[in-house]
Amino acid sequence: MTPHFRPQDADNYDQKIAIAVPGYDTLHRATAALLATRLPADARILVVGAGTGADILALHRQQPAWHITAVEPLAEMLAQARAKTADIANIHFHHGYLADLPQSDPFDAAVCHLVMHFIAETADKRSLLEHIAACLKPAALLLHSDVIATNPDELPVLIEYTLATGMPVAGIPLMQQRFTADIHGISTDDFAALAQSSGFTAPYLYFRVPTIAAWLLERRA
Repeated sequence: MTPHFRPQDADNYDQKIAIAVPGYDTLHRATAALLATRLPADARILVVGAGTGADILALHRQQPAWHITAVEPLAEMLAQARAKTADIANIHFHHGYLADLPQSDPFDAAVCHLVMHFIAETADKRSLLEHIAACLKPAALLLHSDVIATNPDELPVLIEYTLATGMPVAGIPLMQQRFTADIHGISTDDFAALAQSSGFTAPYLYFRVPTIAAWLLERRA
């Protein structure tokens, strides 16, 4: 994930992502609400690619007693997440990647939002999912969202959305370029197959907007 972001990108990340991703706040709130229907108050949750802390804050607002371990490779993003959550005691931050997270007791659930589309190769996408599965208890939950490879009509819809929410017209070529060269989406069918070959059950779709989908999965026993 880190090569796709520069240190200075952390400064404006919250504003840009809210413009670029329809329903960004709703995605995090829906994720936390869904977990609240499945997890006890003392659950341990792993957040993969914590960014500037949107996942953490949504989870904490939903259930302040949850214990959260947040993994983020970009120091500047992590610094913002730490600052936003400075008064929350039950959060552990790991600066680095999931593969080098120190071993601990398995987690009750994991959240991985808008991370995997930065990974180009299918084998590396599978490796990420396998690492997540290895961190979870049997039957534990994964709530995962990603950019999806879909029909070509959705990118123009996303562009119109971002223009309406504040992106300048000059930003259109950059968005088109990123979708062509930097973002490696996956079809819903391919994601289902990949997830099931990486230790999870068939995914259940719980959130969908143009170009983005989120799924609920369970780690197989």
